[in-house]
Amino acid sequence: MGRQNKRVRRRFKLWHGIVGLLLLLFVLFRVSGSLKLKKQIEVLRAQGYPVTLEELDRWYNIPEGAKNAADVYMAAFSNYVEWDGDAQRALPVFGKASMPGRTQPLDASPRQLVEKFLSDNEKTLTLLHEAASIEHCRYPIDLTKGSVDLMERPGSPASWVEDLRAGTRLLRLEALSHCESRDLDKALKSIHANFALAEFIGAPLLVHRLIHNSVQSRTYESIERMLNRMQLTDEQLLSLSAWIEESRSDNGYIKALVGERCIGLSVFQGPVGQTTDQMGAGKGKAPILMLGFWKMLGLHYRDAVGYIGLMQEYIDAMDLPSDERLLVFDSIQEKVDSGKRGGLLTRLLWPALARTLEHETRCTAEALAAQTALAVERYRLAEGHLPESLEDLVPAYMEAVPKDPFDGRRLRYFTRENGFVVYSVGDDLTDNGGAERDGRGRDRRGKPLPWDITFIMER
Repeated sequence: MGRQNKRVRRRFKLWHGIVGLLLLLFVLFRVSGSLKLKKQIEVLRAQGYPVTLEELDRWYNIPEGAKNAADVYMAAFSNYVEWDGDAQRALPVFGKASMPGRTQPLDASPRQLVEKFLSDNEKTLTLLHEAASIEHCRYPIDLTKGSVDLMERPGSPASWVEDLRAGTRLLRLEALSHCESRDLDKALKSIHANFALAEFIGAPLLVHRLIHNSVQSRTYESIERMLNRMQLTDEQLLSLSAWIEESRSDNGYIKALVGERCIGLSVFQGPVGQTTDQMGAGKGKAPILMLGFWKMLGLHYRDAVGYIGLMQEYIDAMDLPSDERLLVFDSIQEKVDSGKRGGLLTRLLWPALARTLEHETRCTAEALAAQTALAVERYRLAEGHLPESLEDLVPAYMEAVPKDPFDGRRLRYFTRENGFVVYSVGDDLTDNGGAERDGRGRDRRGKPLPWDITFIMER
């Protein structure tokens, strides 16, 4: 009996020892993971990056006491007059009325509608132009709330995206009207106001950056139409080129990546319920239990460290030429999607950053094509004929021929009987001969025809 009790006590002590050792290893695992994450966060903070939502909110600021253009923009949006559905649908830009060709005038009937709509929104347009003259802008958004309700405009149930869409369309319509009346100075002011409106969307978030790029893309279309309809002076062409150059900074996209990293870190470190809400992981017990178990084991610490590293690789890649950074982004995205990089939370949380960079690169290509076309126009104005190649523009009109941000080669250019085309090969990396994008163009299987990113002059 005594021997049996001794064996039981030995097994009991052995079992306790194993449990104690496992608990010790578990605690060490959690503590070491927590310390690694804290160290990584402090490195970022020492580099001047925000690492919490509170720091991000303070990081997105304007000089103390400076006038805030956002206040004027908000007043402009609140004065916007929206027509009833059928009436507004009869408008170009806003509705279903098709735009005339880039060299063609607007017909009398839609032109009258445009003038009436612009007249009804005179107050909004005045305020949009006033805001464009103000240097600093801080959109009134509370970044401490993370990704929840960021699409809501403060003080209104309406989406701020709808406000911005209305604002940029209104300025495009105004530029169109001034082109029709041959008032070049006013048309230029409308275009400048649209560039300024794009800068209004400056919060360090990817969703804001994508909208910013969309506004700029529509502004390049207005420039293309204006150049096809009117002859600009060399000074006016230079002003347009300068506005485009100011709009081309990669800094806004880098800030958006930093903002997304802060939101990601808040998800890693927040309560499980908040994490599932912010990630859109759905209701019910299953997502909460899964994430709760993941965090209980301390796996989220190492997952967060890996997330920081991945995001930093993206930010560092922005120092590379555009075509090379696209390859880096695609490589990282593929590894995350396949499970080779990142833990559970990283893969659930990870935004499609490779897609957002494509959007950013497309906007860059549009800007470079527009700037190059302006330089070609300056050459034609001075020399009386078009350049035979873009090399003819160097160094008098451009420092160097711009490189296509998609493939790293020089932008393409060719002349036509009545003008010229400057273009980038675009996302598919295929030279389609300067084919213009046309949503109506389809092949026999109904797929859109291939196209390039073009700036076309027909004058």
